[in-house]
Amino acid sequence: MAGGAGRRTGPPRTGAGRLAALVALVAAGAPAAAQENGGARSALVLELPSSARAVALGGAFAAVGGDDAALFHNPAQLATLPRRAAALSVQRHVASSTLGALSGAARLRAGVVALGIQTLSYGSVPEVVPDPATGGERGTLTGGSVSAGELAVTAGYARAVGKVRLGLTGTVVHQRVADAGGAAAALGAGAAWDPLPWATLGAAVQHVGRGVRLAGTRAPLPRTVRAGTALRALDRGAHGVLVVAELQQVARDAPRWAGGVEGWWRPRGDVRVAGRAGAVAGDESAGDPIAVGGSLAARGLALDYAYRGFDALGATHRVAVRWAR
Repeated sequence: MAGGAGRRTGPPRTGAGRLAALVALVAAGAPAAAQENGGARSALVLELPSSARAVALGGAFAAVGGDDAALFHNPAQLATLPRRAAALSVQRHVASSTLGALSGAARLRAGVVALGIQTLSYGSVPEVVPDPATGGERGTLTGGSVSAGELAVTAGYARAVGKVRLGLTGTVVHQRVADAGGAAAALGAGAAWDPLPWATLGAAVQHVGRGVRLAGTRAPLPRTVRAGTALRALDRGAHGVLVVAELQQVARDAPRWAGGVEGWWRPRGDVRVAGRAGAVAGDESAGDPIAVGGSLAARGLALDYAYRGFDALGATHRVAVRWAR
């Protein structure tokens, strides 16, 4: 990704070169940014984490229910939500970039509808007017700045049809680097089934559509296929364990496995404490294969936390608030 030419008059003002380097550094902390059709994939925000709980479970979320973050993983599991749910999460990502997600869902007679927003801010760099006398290698600060970011808005719908749950999503994503910008639309679909009272199977296809056209080049979207299972064990009302496993493939990347375990305990009343750990195998990013996290919930409100390291790029922390009634 690179910034395009601006529409200002007078000497060109730039910071796009440094900004492009920042974008590349953030991409290094994402799932493998494969080269396809001669260029890197667009809409990186669609590949990065969308909730603290998903991060801590290694991203294996296609079969997880009772969480409106299902909108970003497998919309069919929205059908497991109560009447209303909402969530907000923020993560300071690598290279001073910031991730955020906001989602909400409501149950209607005909099914469950949901709306979510994902954002990725790459930050900004000072704007400079190049000095022709130095061949553009030096310049003067303007006092302004140039920035880059991505925004994705997703709408979803799910309903149960007999023992099967089905879901659909539509996403519009906008990407901006310096003065260049582009947008694209994508569709997704998912299904889930409980073959046993304690087991769920889930599968989804996401981000199917044309890529973002930016600065004269169209880069493909991160088309993603997920298939996973969730097993619930030792559920005695006061405590329980959730085990998840998932096979993922993004565009033309090699398949990767993800999995995790969540244990929870109710010390009293409606207070619930949970701990999580997850792992990813086959992820060629700079991230550590292990992630951990936990949550504290009471009266329909939950506070979540997740941690994952990124080698020399530093650690990342995601915090979230979830609500359901």
